Amino acid sequence: MENVVHVVHISTPRHGYLKVEGCEARARKISQSFSEYSYYDEDEDIFYLEEDCDASMFLKRCELDNVSIVIDDEDFDSEEEAEKITCHSCAGDGGDWGYFGELEQNHDGLERFFESEEDEDEEEEDEE
Repeated sequence: MENVVHVVHISTPRHGYLKVEGCEARARKISQSFSEYSYYDEDEDIFYLEEDCDASMFLKRCELDNVSIVIDDEDFDSEEEAEKITCHSCAGDGGDWGYFGELEQNHDGLERFFESEEDEDEEEEDEE
């Protein structure tokens, strides 16, 4: 049986998010690794993963785990965005999603998502 995850890409006037069920984010063992730009709805157990970094990381983890993704699209206006996508966490620098996430994280194959600016500068110097 093929492993398939259904997610929703949400476009708003200001940004975009990938809406992922909490159980799916935890199954990938990366839910503690999301940045402060993503949001968690504790009442609904939904992660809204910021499209530029956390959504990409989630999709890459699924690819590495041989999980197929089905993406539906949804558009929100500003009022819907403010109402539905609100910050339910105080993650600050990410990595503190409380009891919502699993403690063991699987970053194998995701190293590029965790490179610091210093690492990137060092790589550029090494190439020169």
